[in-house]
Amino acid sequence: MMQNKLQIALIALFTGLGAQAALAGDAAKGAVVFKKCAVCHTVEAGGPNRVGPNLHGVVGRVAGTKEGFTYSKAMAGAGFTWDKEKLESYLTDPKTFVPGNKMAFVGLKNEEEREDVIAYLEEQK
Repeated sequence: MMQNKLQIALIALFTGLGAQAALAGDAAKGAVVFKKCAVCHTVEAGGPNRVGPNLHGVVGRVAGTKEGFTYSKAMAGAGFTWDKEKLESYLTDPKTFVPGNKMAFVGLKNEEEREDVIAYLEEQK
């Protein structure tokens, strides 16, 4: 009886860890997915702004504050700091998350791709 409870507990633990790892994303895969973003954004340190701002160091940055980029009033006044949750929401549907922003991209509808891109962006600091 005790052995069964231990086995159940271990299964629950490892299943939970697997789920967390899956949510963490894969930065290497994210680098590939980021190619969709690279049409408008750069990510390297000191890289230029394009149609969209350079995203180096975006995680932890206050939205709408990348020096040298002209943001929409909506993004400049968004008043939040980019973290994993904010990026998840924004990348799902940019127009709904920050109404009035000027990003034309419709978002990444695939959850795994979003998680991977976020993991990639988290490394770019």
